[in-house]
Amino acid sequence: MQAIVHASINDSGLTQAGRLKISRESSQMPVLGRIRERFALGQPLKGLKIVLALPLEAATACLGKTLQAGGAELVITGGSPHSNDDEISAALAADGITMIAQTDSEPESAKARLISAIETGPHLLVDDSGKLVGTIQSERPDLLAGIRGGVTRTRASLQHLTRLEKEQRLPFPMIVLDDAPGIETFDRRCGTAPSVWDDMLRTTDFAVAGKTVVVAGYGRRGKAIAMQARALGAHIVVAETDPLKAVEAFMDGCQVMRLQEAALIGDLLITATGALDTIGGKHYFLMKDGALLCQTGLANGEINTNELADIAVSHDIVRENLERYELIDGRSIYFYDAKPPVHGTSADDDCAEMTDMRLALLALSLQYMNEHYDRLGNEVMKAPYALDEEIAVLKLQSLGANIDEAADR
Repeated sequence: MQAIVHASINDSGLTQAGRLKISRESSQMPVLGRIRERFALGQPLKGLKIVLALPLEAATACLGKTLQAGGAELVITGGSPHSNDDEISAALAADGITMIAQTDSEPESAKARLISAIETGPHLLVDDSGKLVGTIQSERPDLLAGIRGGVTRTRASLQHLTRLEKEQRLPFPMIVLDDAPGIETFDRRCGTAPSVWDDMLRTTDFAVAGKTVVVAGYGRRGKAIAMQARALGAHIVVAETDPLKAVEAFMDGCQVMRLQEAALIGDLLITATGALDTIGGKHYFLMKDGALLCQTGLANGEINTNELADIAVSHDIVRENLERYELIDGRSIYFYDAKPPVHGTSADDDCAEMTDMRLALLALSLQYMNEHYDRLGNEVMKAPYALDEEIAVLKLQSLGANIDEAADR
């Protein structure tokens, strides 16, 4: 198959710039580097073709180079246009990886891009949106028999795949990484939450010190967001539906109250619940003039902006990713959407060291899928805990840290 590429993909300047970006990112990914060395020796993916539907960025390139070292033939098709880097594409193409590039944002172009990737005949998939699986089913069901399984990182894809599983239409096993213990514990706390704050502060010019920050949801993401806000000098209010998490928030020094009460005093209200309509119409009438809303746990749903638009007399785009709604009484409410967490916003990518552990788990999950697919049912499954534990050991080794062995009993 002739790869679809950017017109400028053979530009030597782009290739060199892309390689510099990849080298820098790789230097911050010691765990993935150790797995790459292991893969290069053992060749566990030799003879396999893997299609990756991921943003074309330095982190994706580091994953791709790891899988390529393991013997895989790769086809990478990018995400939305704003998350694709021509320099990265050029560098990967120069290293023998087939790049299915996106030249515009038209839905039909995106669909054609996915179909082109599918028609290369993959054995394994990495599908962050769930669209790749859906496109195979609808456009090329004749290729399903050759696919052993796949991996996805995102909650959005999890919802789509779980629905297929319930309808008994999932065509092969899929491993979902979003709820893996390592990602839940470290990625939420040390990667996603700082990234949200970094981009939000740049985008909104919001001064946190002395302000009241309301955090809806006190799971791992919510705790990390609250911890960052406290470090920036904010007064923290937590709204929770789980009594145990509410007690934990109180013991952590946060004020705990119902969201309707918190809406009266919040300067910044951040949702981290993963639940639809966490903030909606009943809250907007209570909010301060200038209140800033931010959703982090679920794209297009935690904050019901349709209900906000219904009661607004005007709506403006203040700057990219920041909107202002003016209400009939003259109050303004601002909305910042932290989803997707980093791609398409003004911040740089997630901390490479956190991305390192996430992509390391993805690489090992692909190896696991290839070795066990014939014993797995067509179901959505979590990454085996042993893989998470293995990555933690590799991380400790990269830090020069050691732990005790359990005493014999």
